[in-house]
Amino acid sequence: MWSFTSYVRAGLLGSHTHRPRLLSRLKLLAWAILFWTALSLFFASQIYLLAPKITWSTAFAFAAPRWYVWGLLVPGICSLDRKLNSHALSERVILHIPLGVGWTLLAITIRLVTRPLRAGQWPPNVTTFFLERFYWDLLIYAVIAGVCIARDYAWQVKRRDDAAHAMELRAADLERRLVEAQLNSLRAQLHPHFLFNALNTISAFTETAPQSARRLMERLAHLLRASLKHAMTPEITLGEELAFLDDYLAIESARFEGRITVSVHLSNDLLSVMVPSFLLQPLVENAIRHGVSKRLSAGHVEVVAFRNGPLLSLRVRDDGVGLPNGWQFSRDAGIGLRNIASRLEHLYGRSDIFRMVSASPQGVEAQIDLLLRQKE
Repeated sequence: MWSFTSYVRAGLLGSHTHRPRLLSRLKLLAWAILFWTALSLFFASQIYLLAPKITWSTAFAFAAPRWYVWGLLVPGICSLDRKLNSHALSERVILHIPLGVGWTLLAITIRLVTRPLRAGQWPPNVTTFFLERFYWDLLIYAVIAGVCIARDYAWQVKRRDDAAHAMELRAADLERRLVEAQLNSLRAQLHPHFLFNALNTISAFTETAPQSARRLMERLAHLLRASLKHAMTPEITLGEELAFLDDYLAIESARFEGRITVSVHLSNDLLSVMVPSFLLQPLVENAIRHGVSKRLSAGHVEVVAFRNGPLLSLRVRDDGVGLPNGWQFSRDAGIGLRNIASRLEHLYGRSDIFRMVSASPQGVEAQIDLLLRQKE
């Protein structure tokens, strides 16, 4: 019965689904015939065992008409049931009561009028013929209707699940695109910032030290190439990030004429660890601009990377003037620090991996702890 219903849904006798290929339709039809034949054989065995004088062929001829007729009616029953799927389940079941009476009478009538074609005799009392078969056939209808209802509900649930899954995938894709757009926007705000500073520095050397200006232009060209190369890349290796930082520091050291020094400390095995692109440069720039550049004497910025269990710990500390009293990140942080915090939160879904704290004995330390992940 189930296979036959599937066969109906597949479109052989009309359905709202796409028509399958001919081979699939024939296969479903074969399974339906096999199913109803198996039921006929099963109940024929009961007749044969209870009446040993009856042959198998006679027992099968007596049992088969009931099941083959119901097999032919299943498509119409399920098709009519689908038209009731707008009703509540209780209403749907109640409506099947008069429908069941009608379908049962139809099934018995078909067997009655085809009885002479099967070499059977016309019953002496038609009313008795109907009454002897009505209650058992009504139970058969109830089973068929129950399977049709269950099948239809399962199909509706699957359709809703598929629609919900499609919506989830679409929402995830839209969220991913939004995050990418936000990250690109944040990076776009950083690029002009260091570019303008670099151009100002080069401009200052153009007349007084042309050779130095040319060397700085080469460094700036490296910066721009790296910026374009990694513009759409959320993460790069720490080695690539340090190469970018080195070009930036070459320009900054010329700008401050050696008054500010920067040192980098890490083991070589960390160079292939993945980090967000354009991460260290704005941190070092912030340390120089708001920290050591305000000292009257020379200042120092230190960049440190080390393993911390499963984490990569990055530290950018300076010995500058330190944080003002009452400084709060949410209120006082500039565009560079805010962009770093936003990018890290978008990339890793956490807001606690970036911190700004006072360094000892003076200055500020930027702390970032990322999950340590090597380049694949």
